[in-house]
Amino acid sequence: MSWRNIFSYELKKLFSNPAVVFTVFGGIIIYSLLYPLPYDHQLPRELNVAVVDHDNSQQSRAFVRMLNATPQLNVSMNLSQEAEASKLIAGKEIEGVIVIPQHFYRDLLMGKSPVISVGGDASFFLVYGTIVEGAVSSGSTLGAQVKVAKAMMKDIPQPLAEKQYTPFSLNMVPVFNPTTGYGDYVVPGVFMLILQQTLLIASGMLQAGSTANSRRHLAARSLILFAIYSVMSMYYLGGSLSFNGVNRLAEPASLAMIMVPFLLATMGVGTLIGSAIKRPEIITLTVLLSSMPLLFSSGFVWPTSALPDWIYWLAQLSPSTPTIQSTIQLNQMGATLQSQQGFITQLWGLAFIYLALAFITQMRRKR
Repeated sequence: MSWRNIFSYELKKLFSNPAVVFTVFGGIIIYSLLYPLPYDHQLPRELNVAVVDHDNSQQSRAFVRMLNATPQLNVSMNLSQEAEASKLIAGKEIEGVIVIPQHFYRDLLMGKSPVISVGGDASFFLVYGTIVEGAVSSGSTLGAQVKVAKAMMKDIPQPLAEKQYTPFSLNMVPVFNPTTGYGDYVVPGVFMLILQQTLLIASGMLQAGSTANSRRHLAARSLILFAIYSVMSMYYLGGSLSFNGVNRLAEPASLAMIMVPFLLATMGVGTLIGSAIKRPEIITLTVLLSSMPLLFSSGFVWPTSALPDWIYWLAQLSPSTPTIQSTIQLNQMGATLQSQQGFITQLWGLAFIYLALAFITQMRRKR
């Protein structure tokens, strides 16, 4: 059979398989549109909280107004007891509760530090942290006002009183994630995992359903998938990130140096999976079940220094691990291509090993 006929056969087999077509084209497009959607606002804002004011003084009411003025919080109700907040938090009517203690105003006047209690569902750590941030910001502002006012009562000019309270100013400049948002943090890495998992499913299903066991058929199939996923990679690393407002700094040529061995290695793994598992639905299930372990061991959701050694080294066998690290450093952090030589070498090594094993397996199937 000529190369032309082989390519025609493999193309027909790919586009006549609805599951593969939906995975390759539908899955990638749908994920690119739907996955970033929940993180469109990047950070939680205007979270509904309840206030329990046991002091009910002029100063405590001023503090409640400060809480409501922060971008993090929206004081939606006032409660008489802390116990009332439990059912409201469980019912998702509020995200948290802030308790102002009795003698709040008196303690401020006496120079004591009253304890403000903050309650909320800490299983949603981003929401809980935002509530605490809003409470701390309001408390710091109120404390500064009280201390400056007391200093002015001692005939200290206001500018000098403000400098005495804050002898230095803090200028925080976030790097690599200018918005400090969750979307900019998680979307680029997850996109690379989506590319890997869909390619694994597609190459595995095509291999499992193949009756042609020659090396030329495997080479033709790999070239077709490589061409398709090269376009998908450009979309994920370029247009899709720009559409979602994610920082993008790398040159296309630098990203191509990473993506070429990544795609080759992934196709090799997918072919091995398809040779070992003959049922397409089991291939899909196996790949999907591996997604979360691969995500959390890739080093951008959880630091690699905090991973057990055996999990760290096992994760290095997945092409997505060095690819996620390298593309984030290049595209979001502005790293140079020279600094990524270790990842490039690792990916080419994985590509050589997995493709060699795939071709050896193909020849054994032919025999």
